[in-house]
Amino acid sequence: MPLRLSKGYNWPGNGTILARHDPYMRMVIFEDGYYPSIWSELENRLGLSISDAMIRGQQASTWEYMENNILYGGRKYLLHRLPVNLLIKRIINETSLFGFGKVSVVKYERGKLLVMKVKYPFDIISVVWGVKGIFELVEGVAADLAWHEEGDEYTISVTQKAGSKPHENIDRSAIKAMKDARSELSFDGQYLAPQGERCSRCSLCGVPSGVEELEWREDEGGIYSRITGRRFIYTSGHIFVGVVRDLEARTGRELGSFILEATKFWQLRELQKTRVVPQPDAYDRMAKQLLAFGFGNVWDLSYGEGHLEITIANPLYVPRVVGRIAGLFEYVEGREAEINFYSPEPRLVKVEVKTA
Repeated sequence: MPLRLSKGYNWPGNGTILARHDPYMRMVIFEDGYYPSIWSELENRLGLSISDAMIRGQQASTWEYMENNILYGGRKYLLHRLPVNLLIKRIINETSLFGFGKVSVVKYERGKLLVMKVKYPFDIISVVWGVKGIFELVEGVAADLAWHEEGDEYTISVTQKAGSKPHENIDRSAIKAMKDARSELSFDGQYLAPQGERCSRCSLCGVPSGVEELEWREDEGGIYSRITGRRFIYTSGHIFVGVVRDLEARTGRELGSFILEATKFWQLRELQKTRVVPQPDAYDRMAKQLLAFGFGNVWDLSYGEGHLEITIANPLYVPRVVGRIAGLFEYVEGREAEINFYSPEPRLVKVEVKTA
């Protein structure tokens, strides 16, 4: 892991990854194909386009991330006096570290224009709307956005919208949805303490050994599994929940059970693609991965043929976590799973999975 990440974020050993300047900001590491798959399934299920919710969520999360992790404290009030080129360079570096792709600035004119190129983007929609959000926050004005593909890279252009007023493009309801989702996942900072130690941690920075599975290729702006070769991203965990909550409010439907099933099928398909033979220690490895990747802390784990019981503290959105577990179970057992789970309290979930 690059030193800048281990210095900027904290692994307290309780199944969370927290920004050092904002302990309510939970980060998570996951496979880059998860978002596109789940969004597509949601569109098919709901019969409507969810691109608007995704865009609003991406913009709002960009604003929130920058305000709490880059422009925190007095920096926000000195924004227009800061050397903006250095600020943009800092953001670009973090974008590459997070696995979003290799980004470079082609041209920048303060208050007028920002042109960037990006190679190997994990999801071009997320990247371009993130860039737009950066420009609008730094410049304090609404912006127009355009992008096009050239071979293996994209060119992104952001320009000030003619006649725009300061901060008129801020979607206050989207920002509120993101803040509510952040509060939901952070349990208002009241995390359950670590219990047990399922993997060793670095004595200097506390990063769990499970992260050793990943390789950061900074020249590509990508993160890859050394075991399966799959690509991963590192991002704030509440963006997904914020978009789901927004969709629930708009449709009047509870989507948790659907997210669980869609996550289970996605996880199963991804494991089948790797052609990795299930190992006897697959569940132990999963427990280490959940801890290292920010999905929660496994307190208890027991399993036998056709049966798995697991207790997870500080879960990162229960339907998503349970779906990951059930997908692995079906892959290992080769049979459909019967899933039962309940939460004695919001910070704890007990899961039982057995063959149907």
